[in-house]
Amino acid sequence: MRGMTIAVGLLAWTVAAVAADATKPPKPPKMPLLERFSCRTGPNDHQARLIVEVVKGRVMEFAFYSRLGTGVCSIHGRRGDAYTKWEDDAAVAGKAAIKLLTGSAELEYKLGHVKLKFTDVDRMRYCGMDGELNGAVEVISKKPECGLVGVFD
Repeated sequence: MRGMTIAVGLLAWTVAAVAADATKPPKPPKMPLLERFSCRTGPNDHQARLIVEVVKGRVMEFAFYSRLGTGVCSIHGRRGDAYTKWEDDAAVAGKAAIKLLTGSAELEYKLGHVKLKFTDVDRMRYCGMDGELNGAVEVISKKPECGLVGVFD
């Protein structure tokens, strides 16, 4: 008799625990400690590359490289360096505004995805050619090609 009471009690407790778990919202995906993104688009004489390092959901460093014919562009930024100033957006997690030597950049990070948008970056300073860089580069984890908008304009 006592064994039957314990079995019924355990069964009731198990059913209640399963029902409680079913009503809980699913947990969001856990943020990895370190994520590295890398992409390359185009042939050697007309290409763009982006490398981004994210630590605990916060972008720490980026390196952008593009080549159009003989013109080569290289922009690198790391938190705390002497050439860039980083400001995190308090309202939106994963978003940062970066003040470059000339112009600015905006980084948006979501789990598995980074978008880097340049605004009014003087090509002479970073690329050795006339004009301004106004465009965006996107990199998605496990995807080797970059998404480009206006980088070569």
